[in-house]
Amino acid sequence: MRVVITGGGTVGLCTAVLLARHGVSVQVLERREQVNDHPRAFGITDRSAEILREAGIEIETEDRARGLMTGSSLAELSTVTSRFEPPEIGPAKLGSCPQDRVDRAALARLRELGGKVDFDSEVVAVADGIVTTADGRTVTGDYVIAADGGRSRTRELLGISVTGPGRIGTNHMLNVLFRAELPTPPLSMTFLRNDRVSGTLLKVDAERWVFHIPNGDPDAPTEQIQQKIRDATGVTDIEPEIISLLPWAPRALVADRFRQGNVFLVGDAAHVVPPVGGQGLNMGIADAHNLAWKLVTGGDALLDTYEVERRAVALFTMEQIVIRTHNRELHWDHDPSRAADRAAVGMAGIMIPVIGYRYESRAVVDPEPLSDMENLRLDGAPGSRLPHRWLPDGRSTVDLVDGFTLITGTAAGHWLDAARELGITAHAVEGWAEAANIKEDGAVLVRPDGFVGFRAVTTQDAVANSEQRLRDALDRILCRR
Repeated sequence: MRVVITGGGTVGLCTAVLLARHGVSVQVLERREQVNDHPRAFGITDRSAEILREAGIEIETEDRARGLMTGSSLAELSTVTSRFEPPEIGPAKLGSCPQDRVDRAALARLRELGGKVDFDSEVVAVADGIVTTADGRTVTGDYVIAADGGRSRTRELLGISVTGPGRIGTNHMLNVLFRAELPTPPLSMTFLRNDRVSGTLLKVDAERWVFHIPNGDPDAPTEQIQQKIRDATGVTDIEPEIISLLPWAPRALVADRFRQGNVFLVGDAAHVVPPVGGQGLNMGIADAHNLAWKLVTGGDALLDTYEVERRAVALFTMEQIVIRTHNRELHWDHDPSRAADRAAVGMAGIMIPVIGYRYESRAVVDPEPLSDMENLRLDGAPGSRLPHRWLPDGRSTVDLVDGFTLITGTAAGHWLDAARELGITAHAVEGWAEAANIKEDGAVLVRPDGFVGFRAVTTQDAVANSEQRLRDALDRILCRR
């Protein structure tokens, strides 16, 4: 199988890696001349870190992406929002990592796997698996994946429309990447406001920073932008080196289709959301993970479930981020006592869009819809991400997932035998019954993306039928029946 990916940003590169590690021939076409050095995103959720870890994309995150500091300057940081302490959902942790660093790690991993990236390759036509670039080259694939951003040329060429409120608010923003020696704030995000300027400061590395200026003018003289940085930080004796400028405006849109024939949309090509909550990049990484295993496994009906599952998540997440954008004080207040206030405006708990959602599609046997919108419940329900429990050897149950994986209680030898007959990886885990809400003779079949596809709470009198039940469940998840 050969896959062509239009767009070599974070999501395009991650999609390519997830496919290449399974032996798929991938070719990425990127219009820029190199990986983008100007990071737009920083927060890597626990779920994204988990996917990157699985893919072998090695990044280092800083444990600073858990709150917001405010002040009139870096020397006068007066307020810290309640620090968010996420629940432990697996071996990978929430953290801060500039997007350009993720891109370089993904590019290195892709090249290690033999994947190909063509920079300076602008796509001008997509039809019947044939992608044409501006210089007249054609690249052919069994499938095409559009990962070419919020103003996706591929989506436009396919005539796929978008749904959503569009631009949020009247402000436009100027993202300034600059180099300077500044003191490091305790948290990754610092909102600075005084009588001269306001904006949000984020640290990229030892010398590089990003400053988001509301209604900033990209055509302003360099000296004026430098002065805004001095005014905001309160550090007057610096000469910031302006590296690059990125104007942007918050938008909320979801594509009406995530699949058209053999073309799939992922990342910002499929959905664009405001930055509140840091879900844009992370949703795209989850898209890549969901799509990759389905492409590798094959089957047209199974591939249809990509749109069913991920578009529903995108619509829900867009709705939640718009609510949080309009209720920022509530967004930053993680106190459990504010649960009623959040519910009153329709705001779900912060972890629900990250990992607490549930898939409802043909690729899940008897999915159980989400009922608690405040508290994260990874309890083994079909359609949810499998529960995390530490194992005696220091691994997590998340680490056990290797393709389709059966995890059972301690009195379920018949399930282990059935899995062996079907060539499915299987593990009996002490304490799993409680974690997954099953009896000790029950079992959970986990899909390659770590989501529960089937749960047998108990075997009861059907021990002899375990193999057939497992076979039927697998057929249903793969949409063979």
